[in-house]
Amino acid sequence: MFVDTHAHLCWPDFANDLPAVLDRARAAGVTRIVSIGTDLANCRATLAIAGRYPGIYVAVGLHPGDVDSAVSVGTEALRHFGTHPGVVAIGETGLDYYRSREHTEAQKALFRAHLALAKELNLPVIIHNREANADLLAILREFRPAGVMHCFSGDEQFARECIELGLFISFTGILTFKNAAGLRAVAKAVPLDHVLLETDCPYLAPVPHRGQRNEPAYIPLIAETLAELKGVPVEEIAAITTHNAERLFQCAGKKLEARC
Repeated sequence: MFVDTHAHLCWPDFANDLPAVLDRARAAGVTRIVSIGTDLANCRATLAIAGRYPGIYVAVGLHPGDVDSAVSVGTEALRHFGTHPGVVAIGETGLDYYRSREHTEAQKALFRAHLALAKELNLPVIIHNREANADLLAILREFRPAGVMHCFSGDEQFARECIELGLFISFTGILTFKNAAGLRAVAKAVPLDHVLLETDCPYLAPVPHRGQRNEPAYIPLIAETLAELKGVPVEEIAAITTHNAERLFQCAGKKLEARC
């Protein structure tokens, strides 16, 4: 049994065949999916999906890559979403300096607002980070939230610093890419009790589906690579990462039940 801890099921990529996507996930042993909202519209859409299909849980947030529109909306609008019984996290939220450093102060203010809301609602956070390690760690040390570093791509030192803050490290299909030897070395070093699995679908499909639409059914492919790195059976990876997901997303007393 697996948990996909980060998917975007409300994206247009799944508009025509979501029931079949979810059937394939269940057939592959992926019994629970945390689907992520990144603006108010897709937070609402994701909550609607969770209401229609069992085993779908929701995180609500305003993406740092859209900081201009996110700041104008503000996190106050997320408070109502955060009290919904299907919502198990705030995010994704964080810092993204990849394309521009023009709005770093606005991004930091938005990140702090998300972390304050997560603390108020007793929810974990799903953290986005691109080329912002120092600023991100500084803010995380202010709040020390429960949470997960989504789509981890940093080095071993950064992973250790995140783990020291009590955060989980989440790996995607990138782990299977031929050019990802550095990330595989990090995954081999990270203790399994701090590891989660995610697809970030529809993006980052693992080998042999690289370049195609990703979907939750591919979680076992990521798990197989991690099992090889750790020298353990894939069933152990499934059990440990599922337990880790349950630990993280039950912070507010909401059970990540296997309802599929």
